Amino acid sequence: MEVRILGPVEPSVPPKPAQILAVLAVECGKIVPVERLIDLIWGEEPPPQARKSLQVHISSLRRAGLPVEHRAAGYVLSAEPESVDLHAFRKLVGRAGDEADLKVKADLLGQALQLWRGTPVVFAQTLDVQRLAAAEAWVDAELALGRHAGLIDRLGAFVAEYPLAERLRGQLMTALARTGRRADAMRVFRETRKVLVDELGVEPGEQLQQLYRDVLEGSRDSRRNYLPRDAGDFTGRDRELGRLLDSDGGVWWIEGPAGVGKSALAVHAAHRLADRYPDGQLFVDLHSPSGALDALLRAMDVPSERIPESAEERAALWRARVSGRRVVIVLDGVTSVSQVRPLLPGSPGCLTLITSRSRLCGLEGVRRVPLDVLSSDEAVTLLQRILGDDRVSAEPDQAQEVARLCGYLPLAVRITGAKLAGRAHWPVSKLVRRLSDERSRLDELVADDLAVRAGLELTYRALDENVRRAYRIFGFLGLPEVPSFLWMHLLDEDVLDQLVDARLLDVIGSARYRMHELVRLHARELAEAEDQQQEREDVVRRAVVAALSTVDGLTEQLFLAVPRMQDSLGVVTSAARPTDKDAWFAREESLLTRLVERAAELGLAEIASQLAEVLVFAWFGLRNRYEAWERTHTAALEAVWRTGDVRLEAVLRCSLGQMHYKRDNLAQARSWFDTAQTLFVDLGDKRGEAVAMNGIGMVCRDLGQYPCALEALGRARELLESQDLEGEAHALYGIGSIKRELGDDAGAFDVLRLAETIYRRARSRRGEALAARGIGLVHRARGELDLAEDHIRRAHEMVAGTGDELLGCYTAQAWAKVLLRRGFLDPAAELIQQALDGCRDVGDRFGEALMRRTLGEWRLAAGDHAGARVVLTDLLPVWNDLSLPLWRARTLRDLGAVHARLGDVEGADRSWREAAGVFTRLGTREMGEVHQWPAQWAPPALSR
Repeated sequence: MEVRILGPVEPSVPPKPAQILAVLAVECGKIVPVERLIDLIWGEEPPPQARKSLQVHISSLRRAGLPVEHRAAGYVLSAEPESVDLHAFRKLVGRAGDEADLKVKADLLGQALQLWRGTPVVFAQTLDVQRLAAAEAWVDAELALGRHAGLIDRLGAFVAEYPLAERLRGQLMTALARTGRRADAMRVFRETRKVLVDELGVEPGEQLQQLYRDVLEGSRDSRRNYLPRDAGDFTGRDRELGRLLDSDGGVWWIEGPAGVGKSALAVHAAHRLADRYPDGQLFVDLHSPSGALDALLRAMDVPSERIPESAEERAALWRARVSGRRVVIVLDGVTSVSQVRPLLPGSPGCLTLITSRSRLCGLEGVRRVPLDVLSSDEAVTLLQRILGDDRVSAEPDQAQEVARLCGYLPLAVRITGAKLAGRAHWPVSKLVRRLSDERSRLDELVADDLAVRAGLELTYRALDENVRRAYRIFGFLGLPEVPSFLWMHLLDEDVLDQLVDARLLDVIGSARYRMHELVRLHARELAEAEDQQQEREDVVRRAVVAALSTVDGLTEQLFLAVPRMQDSLGVVTSAARPTDKDAWFAREESLLTRLVERAAELGLAEIASQLAEVLVFAWFGLRNRYEAWERTHTAALEAVWRTGDVRLEAVLRCSLGQMHYKRDNLAQARSWFDTAQTLFVDLGDKRGEAVAMNGIGMVCRDLGQYPCALEALGRARELLESQDLEGEAHALYGIGSIKRELGDDAGAFDVLRLAETIYRRARSRRGEALAARGIGLVHRARGELDLAEDHIRRAHEMVAGTGDELLGCYTAQAWAKVLLRRGFLDPAAELIQQALDGCRDVGDRFGEALMRRTLGEWRLAAGDHAGARVVLTDLLPVWNDLSLPLWRARTLRDLGAVHARLGDVEGADRSWREAAGVFTRLGTREMGEVHQWPAQWAPPALSR
């Protein structure tokens, strides 16, 4: 139960019990002796039956539910002190006294004062002193927070209650003066003087009289707002602005690159805080540092003749002038700590907002507010506030693109908005087209006196020459980020740190640097203007070699139709390799891709081609990274065309053929391989010809063109025999898989076992696993399930040791089908689902279709005929898209079995006839099984 005694006592009880309860509540949890209770309640002349009356009143309190207990020496209110409003008040006041944050302090004191509801029935004078002290402390905090206007009515009420409290009256004068009510403040002083003289016969104290003089002298304070105009379209920065508005003064350092909106934030915050700093709102542009102290002193009404000559004396006068005042000062464009230190006021009631492009150290007690670019939504909102809702809503996607091309830099967005605002006839899309050209983008980002280039130029020219050169190198590289494995071969870390301090670079992660897009364009402009062509190309060449030194040590043997055909050009493999290869490549893929493109743009065809190919064997081919594979090879091929290097062209064409083959684009793959083969023949390059023929053979195999496939793979084997073990083994694997499809099991065993042996000699675990799986598939086709499972399980275990998840999906599928035929449905289902998920993860279209077909077979075996029909029917157009007639025929055969199980004789016959036609045309082993299907898949009732 709560007890309230700061006003009428609650719970409500008769007057005497209420007094007793109030006394016990003041001493809550402590025993109050009977004699003391009697003395406090009845005074020096208690009634004869006071002790008996006390017992009666205590009983009435207990009947009211109050926990008053009798002890040997007296009575006690047995409750938690916080349940009594007086103790809650004292606790809040104590916490406020320990609180450094003015806002929290004011909130705590405000809560404490709200507990008072009137005059206490006991100890009124003592408790009133505590309330007055709390009120004065609360008003101090509110004044410090600049909440002057909201205080006046409450202060007036306090003054009426405590007419002789000089401090309260002084606080009321301060609040009135700071809200511009100077005459009212002087009237309060005159009233105070009269009250003190009439009641006490004394004059106001010196502090109140000084305050009166300050009010008289401060008639010009309202003219001390020297802030630039606030931006009416100020956008974003909610978190940073909130920190500034919640502050209680001090020094704040707003830092960020050119154009990010540092000055806009500082000026906006200063305008919002003007009421809390009524003694002046000052702004000094330190881009031109001379006379800063002179300007500040003049702003504080110091006459010219009183401004000293020496900087030290001016700084001392400045600190004296603002001492005890509440002033907000914006110091814009600071470049050094020594520049700003003399300008800092000594008064804790002042707020100093510093803006700087540099990350500077050595200033004590400063709080930093780092600024980055706007978010995408904030940038579009800013554009919308400049242009109006209609133009942006009419072309929302184009507005988003403008913001992106501006790099979400506030200055750039503001310039584009101003340019569009001045050209009402322009659609937003027109500016998008103009900004899309990197070469002229900075030219477009100019509007009247606003220009992105100008701000960057100012920062650049202040750098040392070696730092400028590093800046130009970053720009010319053209990479979004530069990690340590690149920059350590190009630049000194100390130089990079200077670029970071100048806010031209950002550090992200560990020893990784990023340059804003517009900054990079400026740096590239300077590189092309100030560095020789050979110097620029050398930078990119060294970056590619640095990448190769890392990536070349991460390549793996792949069972590709196209093996690696380029040497390392003397690149020394880096000893420092990533501990987590997958995570490293996932992070660096886009950067390495862009590096190949940059080298190709400069005509560095050989090293661009080399890095592109190495990436296939280190990452692209291993994880089916088709987009990056195509981008790097297309870029390198264009550079090669310009040099006329026919062999490199053939190599890249072979690799692009392999990429299309893996993507199941068989017609395109055949075209790339054919052209490469022609080029290799013209060059007399036997190995290159064999590699291309291997690719052609695998494409023809998948298309069901078996004579062509056998011819191409046979030619590849002939050319590669004893020259390239892995290439020879791969040709043999292809021949063996075709013999299996054609029903030549003996020939398939011989060729696949030889392929397995040669793969093993070449130390290709992937190839060995592939051949073992192929042998298992022959056994499975023959119904030799034990032998099939032995080979396929061994293949699956070998693949697990290589980390090749995609090949693991194919070995899992092959094993699942053996289990399915042996009746082990649950483990088969688990393997099928794992394989299906894996193929989807890497975007393997054929693999996903194969797993879905196997899932259809599982449903057929499990008796889920309706489910099997849905899965298999949905697959038919997929096989058409992939141009794989054999797999479409096999799916039709299974679909016929489903129709038969469902009693749909016509549907079964239609599916089987179409499948049989394909098998006969292709000459595969299934054409000998056609006559078995009706009996094998007859409905169970008929088969019994």
